[in-house]
Amino acid sequence: MKKLLLLISFAVTLQGFSQQLPDASPRSVVNQRVGLTDIELNYSRPSVKSRDIFGGLVPFGKHWRLGANKNSTISFSTDARFGSENIPAGTYSITAIVNEMNWTIILNSKNDMWGIDDGYNSRQDVVRFTAPVKTLNAPVESLYMGIEDLTQETANLIIAWERSSVKIPIAFETIKLAEENLQNALNENPEDFKIKRTAARFYMQNDLNMNEALLLITQVIKNNPESWYNNYLFAQVMAKMGDPKSAKDAAKKAMLLGRKDAKEKGEKFYYQDDIKSFMKTL
Repeated sequence: MKKLLLLISFAVTLQGFSQQLPDASPRSVVNQRVGLTDIELNYSRPSVKSRDIFGGLVPFGKHWRLGANKNSTISFSTDARFGSENIPAGTYSITAIVNEMNWTIILNSKNDMWGIDDGYNSRQDVVRFTAPVKTLNAPVESLYMGIEDLTQETANLIIAWERSSVKIPIAFETIKLAEENLQNALNENPEDFKIKRTAARFYMQNDLNMNEALLLITQVIKNNPESWYNNYLFAQVMAKMGDPKSAKDAAKKAMLLGRKDAKEKGEKFYYQDDIKSFMKTL
């Protein structure tokens, strides 16, 4: 009886372990923030395993699921420009037609397919973008997709496998979104001087609406004239507006206030070199 129970226990344990097997094409999830947009890639990563991939396992000219198992997807939390087309925020399946010299990357609104034959309809395509193939010096064993070359408003989707790679440009209206966020914050908190200062700095740094930047930082200084940072920001705004004399006067005041504040705290004024460098540009 004990032997029977032991055998049953072993069989149950073995059955449990047998369900935990390595996936030949493990799933990968990539999350990347670009500016104010969250991007997510969800795809499987098949491996070369000494096979001929392009023109072999993946025939030239044939529509390919771009991965394995469930279709790969790409999600955008805001509207985007993918390749040469504007697309709304959302989650899309991403597939490809591979040729020797270029790939056509396809985003489709049906995002729950298991292969091209599982309900794909070209009428649901959101964008098709043809990208030239780059031949890699070193082979990529497992299919790779990633978001690279980041700026505030742009990035590149990189797809690479075997010795082939393509790059698809992606762009976002980050500055426009940031302006809208700031304006909403100012409307909701009209007396919040921290928000006003943040808005003034944003406008100044991005060369946007400099008259509004001047108005806001003037209000901020009126509320707190002894802040070295407020005066330094005012100096930067005046420099951008073509008034170097006012900029230099404000920068000198910022330096004096910063040193005074640091001395009272028994600290060094760590921003004096930045202000000195700024003044040399005037």
